[in-house]
Order: sequence, then structure tokens, then C-alpha cells
Amino acid sequence: MRLLSAIFVLMLIGISSPGWAADTPTDTVKRLIESVKSYKKETSTQGSAVNAQARKVTEESFAVQDLAKRMLGPQWEKLNAGEKKDFTQLLTSLFQKVAYPKSAEFLGDVQIDFRNEKITGDEAIVATTVSHPKEGQVDIQYQLQQANGRWVIEDVLLDGVSLVTNVRSQMQQVIAKESYQGLMKRMRDKLAES
Repeated sequence: MRLLSAIFVLMLIGISSPGWAADTPTDTVKRLIESVKSYKKETSTQGSAVNAQARKVTEESFAVQDLAKRMLGPQWEKLNAGEKKDFTQLLTSLFQKVAYPKSAEFLGDVQIDFRNEKITGDEAIVATTVSHPKEGQVDIQYQLQQANGRWVIEDVLLDGVSLVTNVRSQMQQVIAKESYQGLMKRMRDKLAES
């Protein structure tokens, strides 16, 4: 459960890829947040169309395979091409069916203040503060890298804690205790619950 909560939080704030032609690091972060916020709970034709567009924008902003590789750490290199594809597809499905709707719900009640943007060469940090009526304030820093002329988010720090490192650590614990197949089973079970 902690693993999937961390994935949800990671999805909430987004790891982006070279899918956008954003001008600045802050533009990259804002576009992803707006896409997630537009997600609808309803299953009407209009809601489905809005959600499909939100998923498209969000998925274009995700380097899911890079994210999967970073989350699995050393386990990634032990997988064959088919297993890597299966893991990446399962991670994408979890984002679509679990993280997107929960992220949209959470973001509906928050105020996001963009405090500053610091660019040093091909790296940048976008500092924000999220104010939630129930959860309080959280400082979030987006660490970005410029790749192919676009800004991509490489990590997100919540009150100084790296989400990529946190999720990787949790996945490694599950793999150590239950095996890689145990991790996949947990992820499939969570998907089936949604």
C-alpha cells in the first residue's frame, strides 16, 4: 500500500519527458498540473473525452520507461525485453486507473504557489508550495534537466525527500522480501481493485 501511495504522489506531481515544447521549466510543471486537474470522475461521453485528452497530455509528459527503469534500479537489468515492456505497461495502467483520478481529486482542493525558478546551465529547480485545506502546506521542488531543447522533470522533492528514491526503495524492499514476481502481483492486484 505504501508503494502505491508513493506512486500516486509521484504521479500527482509528475515526472515529465521531452513530449512538451514548454519554454521554461515552470511552463513544464504548470502544463502537467493543469492536465491532471482536468481529469473527470464521470464516465459520460464528455468526461471520457476530457479524460482521454488529459491522459494523452500526461503520458506525453512522462518518460514512463525511464521512470520504470529508475524505480526498479538493479532489477531492471535482470529483466528481458518482454518483462521490461510488461512492467512499463502495468505502471502506465496504474497511472491511468489509480493515480490520474486520485491526483485530479487531490489537486481540486489545493492552491499551488510557484515561488521561484532557478536555472543553472542545463539544470533547473522550480520551487512551489502546495496548500491543501486538510493536509496543510508542503514545499515541493521539481528538479529538471534540459534534454533535446526541452525541460524534463527528473525528480521531485517533497519537503526535501526525493520521490524517485523513495519509490525505488519501496520497490526494492518488496522485491527483496517477495521477489520481482511478488511486486508485479501487488501491482496487478491494485489495478484489479480500481
